[in-house]
Amino acid sequence: MVRRALNPPAHGWSLTIPASIWQDLQDHLYSLNGGGAVLLARQVDGPRGPRLLATTLIPAAAGTDYVDGTFGHHALSASFVRDAALRARTAGQAYIAVHAHGGAGRVKFSDVDLASHERGYPALRQITGQVVGALVLAEGAAAGDLWLPDGTRTQLADVVVPSNNLLRLRPTPATARASDPAADRQVRLFGDAGQAAFSNMTVGIVGLGGAGSLIVEYLARLGVGQLVLMDDDSVAENNLNRLTGASRADVGRPKTEVAADTARRANSSIALTLHKATLGPTTAHLITSCDWIFLAADTAGARHYANMIVEEHLIPGTQVGVKVQVLDDGTVGQIHAVTRPMVPGSGCLWCNGLIDRTDLALDHLPQHEARRARYLDEVPAPSVITLNALAVAEAVNHFMLAVTNLHRDDVDPASVLVRPRTRNRDLLNPRQDPRCAFCGQPDDDGVGS
Repeated sequence: MVRRALNPPAHGWSLTIPASIWQDLQDHLYSLNGGGAVLLARQVDGPRGPRLLATTLIPAAAGTDYVDGTFGHHALSASFVRDAALRARTAGQAYIAVHAHGGAGRVKFSDVDLASHERGYPALRQITGQVVGALVLAEGAAAGDLWLPDGTRTQLADVVVPSNNLLRLRPTPATARASDPAADRQVRLFGDAGQAAFSNMTVGIVGLGGAGSLIVEYLARLGVGQLVLMDDDSVAENNLNRLTGASRADVGRPKTEVAADTARRANSSIALTLHKATLGPTTAHLITSCDWIFLAADTAGARHYANMIVEEHLIPGTQVGVKVQVLDDGTVGQIHAVTRPMVPGSGCLWCNGLIDRTDLALDHLPQHEARRARYLDEVPAPSVITLNALAVAEAVNHFMLAVTNLHRDDVDPASVLVRPRTRNRDLLNPRQDPRCAFCGQPDDDGVGS
């Protein structure tokens, strides 16, 4: 097996393929009855250029849909292309034809491939009114040729598969300049290309309290290039025991500003975007141009909208939390520190019963009305910096290994639950409801969703 290049994010058009569709595509392309396919993909904005998000895989069966070609070895049949193009037009999505070549680490279109694009894609672009193009895959590599509705033509910068490892595939292995000597000790683990991957990433952090402030510190010291910081709260005196970087002089300051100061002290070249806001229906768009999202806010509203962004925009994320059980008589019960990977299409927060509908409804009310609806003033939960650090270190380690492709299993989305009082550590596999409106598999005559 060829080790994947640790490609830093590239500028230009990208194609993101959910892990489930990617696995189905791989199985089909390399099966006896496969050989070609079409992906339908919708277009959204991204941090470095337009993103195509694959929604549907239409497999072409060998011998009927994928046949001997007039000019090349094999080709998609005219009827298959017509039907797939009409589906793309109806859905208002891009049409991407896919096939595979042999080899590993590098791939490019053959002269026959490119000639077929020039013969057929101008007409397909006219039929669909959308982006049309082709994708060729090899082991650890991908190349794309896109024909845009405005009449121009471009290449795919990369193909992204957000799984347990954040796979980035390009036509050739990445090259990276020498890293800052200050990062020498971690570059010995990640390599220059791995360090470059961090520096080119935009990461969103929702919630800048005890857990979120630690995430800011860790990511800045790892060398992440840009952070998008979101929290509507200000520093209070009872935050100081666990709010990294805060002092008594910061009481009353927005948590976003304190977090920004922490990030700049750790990494003077970091780019920062601050949003003094909660994550909700009018602010969700502020973090949709990120490469990764950390959810460190524990409201039902924040969970719902972060979950929605992960699933609808195919942006991987991580939810972190700590729960300390205190009984009515003051006895301390179980303590949980949890890290939940939020992998698009792998069983979302709704599927796993982690969003309460009543609390979500209350979160949409003005604060004074929500408090009245709950009848009682909320009692602050216990919070200790070391317990937060336990969950945050696990979360940032997961991110770090995913970005540099160091997880041993590409598709393991299990959460990590640590119980400090008993020193137990469990892996919890997510449940997935096939009928889920966010991550389920709708009825379709294609494979995947």
